[in-house]
Amino acid sequence: MVAHLPPSQIDQSHKATTFGANRFAWHHILPIALITLIGCIASIAAFLQVSELEKSSRDEHFLRLSQERHQAVQGKIEASAAGLRSVRGLFYASDHVSRSEFHTFIKTLEVGGHVQALEWIPRVPLADRTHFEDLARQDGLVDFQFTERTSQGAIATAEVRANYYPVYYVEPMAGNEKAVGFDLGSNSTRLAALIEARRSGAVVASARITLIQETGEQYGFLIFIPIYNGDETATDASIRNDHLKGFGLGVYRMGDLVESASNLGRSDSSGIDLYFFDKTAVPGQQLLFPKGASFESDEDIPSDLRYVTDLNFFGREWRIVSVPSADSVFSKTPMTPWLVMFLGLLITGLVALYFNVTFSRKRYAEVLVTTRTAELVAVNRQRELILEKLKRTNEDLESFTFIASHDLKTPLRGIDNLVSWIVEDEDSSLSEESLHNAERLRTRVKRLENLLDGLLEYSRLGRMEVQETSVDTLSLCSDIAEYLAPPEGFVISVSDQLPTLTTSKTALETVLNNLISNAVKHHDRETGKISVFAEDLGDQIRFSVSDDGPGIDPMHHKRIFEAFQTLSPRDKVDTSGIGLALVARIISTAGGTCEVLSVAGKRGTTMSFTWAKSWPKTEV
Repeated sequence: MVAHLPPSQIDQSHKATTFGANRFAWHHILPIALITLIGCIASIAAFLQVSELEKSSRDEHFLRLSQERHQAVQGKIEASAAGLRSVRGLFYASDHVSRSEFHTFIKTLEVGGHVQALEWIPRVPLADRTHFEDLARQDGLVDFQFTERTSQGAIATAEVRANYYPVYYVEPMAGNEKAVGFDLGSNSTRLAALIEARRSGAVVASARITLIQETGEQYGFLIFIPIYNGDETATDASIRNDHLKGFGLGVYRMGDLVESASNLGRSDSSGIDLYFFDKTAVPGQQLLFPKGASFESDEDIPSDLRYVTDLNFFGREWRIVSVPSADSVFSKTPMTPWLVMFLGLLITGLVALYFNVTFSRKRYAEVLVTTRTAELVAVNRQRELILEKLKRTNEDLESFTFIASHDLKTPLRGIDNLVSWIVEDEDSSLSEESLHNAERLRTRVKRLENLLDGLLEYSRLGRMEVQETSVDTLSLCSDIAEYLAPPEGFVISVSDQLPTLTTSKTALETVLNNLISNAVKHHDRETGKISVFAEDLGDQIRFSVSDDGPGIDPMHHKRIFEAFQTLSPRDKVDTSGIGLALVARIISTAGGTCEVLSVAGKRGTTMSFTWAKSWPKTEV
């Protein structure tokens, strides 16, 4: 039966659903919005924190690498100064140092590749110029002469001046041939450094110059160390000038110096640009390295991240500046903070999505419960109405059954008694045919009484109280066989293995009685054998009643359990047609099943049914 909700109850369910949805909306949105807000704030905070940590780590790494490179450059410069001091020591140790001795000595110094040349620069008065040129030619320099650079940049014979400072010895010779004979006094920058070294008696560096032997695009610089006659440096400048013998000279190319220092540094410092500035020089001429850079001062370098070292470089103030290269890791924005923020936002989104799904399911469940509760209340109300109506119907049916079993049977008994009296009073006067008809009438009355009894029992089956007792089914079947008193020629065989169980004796007796009596009633021969046996299935017992009668066609196996159905003519077999229907209902109520085993065209039928060892906890 399908319960249909009235429109008023459907409207109540809809209102409950709408109210639940509106009430839940803010409870749903507020936590998700709060989670999203907190997640975004936390992600941004993590981004800023990681950015700061990355920047600190990057800056620290940059400063450490820059410091190493600066220290490597300073180390190279100090090594160069030591080499020049060795050259001065050579000339102090001997009154005359030949070209070959100078060559041999420089080789022992193992000068690095950052040194373009180590040279001996004698002071040559004008009167001695020819003598020095002749000595050099005798040493094998056939074309040797004092030279200078013209205003057009060409190399020409040096003009007449009071003193010359020519490049007389040079090592190594290879690559420095153009410098041999060049008069350093012919160039103002070189001359200024030379005069300062002569005046102070200290090692002096020059401003940036372009070397005579320069073939590339690099600035160079010179380091002068004065050498005097005698190994003592006079305290008075005029005395030092009078005793000046010449200069030891170191020639350097800035690019070679930086490259040599970089080779000593770490391999991961390639992302750092190095700049050298001579702060002593006039503006516009301070850049030492790299040549061709777009700015001439360190203040022009567009980088906030830098490492600066100020160096007192033999009378000049040098500044070494390291900045990140344009394409280095120090200049690029690190991806880690963005990745952290992305992951934070992703996690926030997933958490918000999870809570959204959870709250949505909860909202759906609450709305569904509210709706189903309203519907269930309505269904329960309708069920109560149906049960009340069914109760009245059952009461009416019980009343009708009582009337059918009592009021209808009373006139039937009267008819039977009346026919009996007529036969007794008029037995001698009634014809044989009349007596036969009277007997047929009494048989019909008896059949109708049996039918009413069957109906009464069938209708009461679902309402009677079940009383469980211990039932010895062997004794029960033996009593049924004795009660039925089968005709002579019939044998009812009861197995001695039938069990004892706790059940409703009345119900089980009704089933066995009907099956055994049917086996006798519907037998088509004067002799026959009926067997009763059982099989233990664990929680149930399978009872079987087998006969050697005509059998039942399988097409009728279901039909025989319907009420008022019989396969034998009623005039031939006295039956109400209610017996097997009653059997099937009792077995079903007891929690069992029944089946018919019979093959078409063969004799014999076995009626089997299962029966619980203890009666189900329900009313029959």
